[in-house]
Amino acid sequence: MALIIEQNHTRTSKRKLSAHQCVEKDREERVGSKRRKVDVSERDKSTDDDAELEDVPRHATWETEDPNQMHFLLPLKTKFGIVHQSAVLRDQAFEEDSDKELEEAQETAPSLQLPTTLQVAEPSSVLTVAQLFARRHSKLEEKKKMIADLSTQIINNPEENIGLLKKLRSLCGEKDADIAATVRKYAMISLTAVVKDITPTYRIQDWKEIDKGVKLSKDVLRLRQFEQLLLSNYRLFLELLDKTVQAGLKEKDQVSSKRSKIFALTLLEGGEEILQSSLQGLAEVALTCLCDLAVSLSHFNFCNNILAILVPRMNSKALNGKVSQLCCGAIERLFEGDMVGEVSLEAVQLITKMVKGKNYKAKPEVLRTFLHLRLQHVGEQVGAQGSYEMAENKAKRKEFKMKILKMSKGQRKRLKEEKKLDQELRETEAVERTEKKSKFQTETIKLVFLTYFRILKHATNSPLLPSVLEGLAKFAHLINIDFFQDLMSVLHSLAEAGTLSNRECMLCVLTAFEILSGQGAALNIDSRQFYTQLYEATLQLDALSQKEDVILAMDCLDRMMRKRREVSMLRIFGFVKRLATVSLQLLPGASLAILTTIRKFMNTYSQCQQLLDTECIAGELFRPDVFDPEMSHANSTVVWELTLQQRHYEPTVRAFATHVLLGVPSQGKGSVNAELARKTCSELFSISEVGNLPNLAQPHPHPSQKKKGLYYYSDRGIKSQLIQQAASSERDSSIDFVFRKH
Repeated sequence: MALIIEQNHTRTSKRKLSAHQCVEKDREERVGSKRRKVDVSERDKSTDDDAELEDVPRHATWETEDPNQMHFLLPLKTKFGIVHQSAVLRDQAFEEDSDKELEEAQETAPSLQLPTTLQVAEPSSVLTVAQLFARRHSKLEEKKKMIADLSTQIINNPEENIGLLKKLRSLCGEKDADIAATVRKYAMISLTAVVKDITPTYRIQDWKEIDKGVKLSKDVLRLRQFEQLLLSNYRLFLELLDKTVQAGLKEKDQVSSKRSKIFALTLLEGGEEILQSSLQGLAEVALTCLCDLAVSLSHFNFCNNILAILVPRMNSKALNGKVSQLCCGAIERLFEGDMVGEVSLEAVQLITKMVKGKNYKAKPEVLRTFLHLRLQHVGEQVGAQGSYEMAENKAKRKEFKMKILKMSKGQRKRLKEEKKLDQELRETEAVERTEKKSKFQTETIKLVFLTYFRILKHATNSPLLPSVLEGLAKFAHLINIDFFQDLMSVLHSLAEAGTLSNRECMLCVLTAFEILSGQGAALNIDSRQFYTQLYEATLQLDALSQKEDVILAMDCLDRMMRKRREVSMLRIFGFVKRLATVSLQLLPGASLAILTTIRKFMNTYSQCQQLLDTECIAGELFRPDVFDPEMSHANSTVVWELTLQQRHYEPTVRAFATHVLLGVPSQGKGSVNAELARKTCSELFSISEVGNLPNLAQPHPHPSQKKKGLYYYSDRGIKSQLIQQAASSERDSSIDFVFRKH
């Protein structure tokens, strides 16, 4: 028993020693054990000391220490009996003292070190660029796969998986700073495609009030639930797109309150904000999605809300005009695809209201969208395919009433139900109704002409004037004849004011010719002033003129040729001579358009062959400085400009010039290709592309035309110098254009 108490006393004393003292004590015990094996006498002395220690009374640990500071361990069973174990609970102060003692021991004994296997290096928190890119790529691939899986599940079974739209919509607000912008773009585009695919071809009604108190089958209830979930998710998606556009274009003060939804949309994890460049990219994608939905789902709910978002941005200058271009393009496609005219009427109402609110100072592209309206069915009378009340004539209506009087009460009720069912089927199937179309388009054309006339009357300096004149020229056949006299006087005053550009003057002339070619032909209006304006404007065409200006001038002349009886030959001679003169200062495509128009004059008016005869003598002198074609005496001259066109560097221009000089033959020598002769002026401009142009150097003269001492440009010499200059780029040499004598 004394041995057991001694062992416990030894353990307790070792616990109270420091780490360094324990190591020293163990070392002394090992050294002492070796010495006892060698020297027996010393061993006897140590046993005597042990005997003295045994006489000292000892106490157990659990009796001396505070029970609250003791931790009892599991007892040990030995051959001497059960040994109770305990440990002292160390407080924080004791642990700090132990740590200080351990540090002092390490300083005094530097040789004492921990094993190398226990030394674990902390991982570095700084990642390289490659690691960051790999981590972002893995995150992005995971999100892309998630978007693809959600989209596939929704499209495969929309009614069962309609709830997944919420998860897909939540990805449009991704918060991870590494992939936030990219994932949002993918989610917006994918959700737009999914909504377009699963949306029905009819408007969803609010069935809560209609179905109130009515028992419905399971299939109908499932359909109602699908429609309501689709409608709510579609509405929230449109709101998200609108707020994304506002945040990217800075159209509102988003940072005034952090509670704002727009401001919350720009936040990421950790309170960071998306960069403005990323927000602009998101805004462009969101606006593209809105434009796509407006065109594809014009029959569905919230189409008015989408138009209210797009129309005000048609005049925007944000993103270097991309916003205006996207919105105007979407409205144009909407006008072209609207077969009934209901959506077009709503868009026209919003556009006219916006233009009037800006005091008619908007981009010309805004009103140019009206040119894409489908207004062919305005004023059509309703035929026999109309409703029962709008029958073909009174006889049929009377016959129908007599038939109803002979019906019984049950037959009348059945006919009424059939009529109601037929009306619902027509609305559900979106059948184009003639009377409905006529109603919408009549209201549309009223708003369009109201805007046009207001600009002509009050805002002649508006940048919208060219678009107004183009619209009047296209829809002149729809104008009421009572307005023709006033409209012609306004157009003449605009042309005479001298404040319009050359293109605007030609638009005034085209509008006047269009009015006079339709219902206005019955009016007694002098059109001579417009011919004078066109004769003067034609001379302003040059090599810097745009393609549209040349085509516009040719359209005006084409309208003039339709009135063969009203146009004198002196006027025709003056325009042919003016066209031949202008053809020398235009590019190849424009020259071909001019020569094609001269060819039409030659075929329409046989007297124009007089301008090709050099032996014809007239008493008057040609006056090219006079602005009236009838007073220029063009019959006294010849179109010698065509002789110069025969030496043009463009082969097609040379062929056309020769064709006209030979009297426009249909076959044989001097005839042109049939395919080329059928092309219009706009189609001939394709030849003026850079890839279709031949070498710009002057051609070699015919050997028989060479004269002694004649100097001319060498085609081969210029080509060889260009090739040498391109091959030897290191040399700073210029092309030598010195005349060469052959």
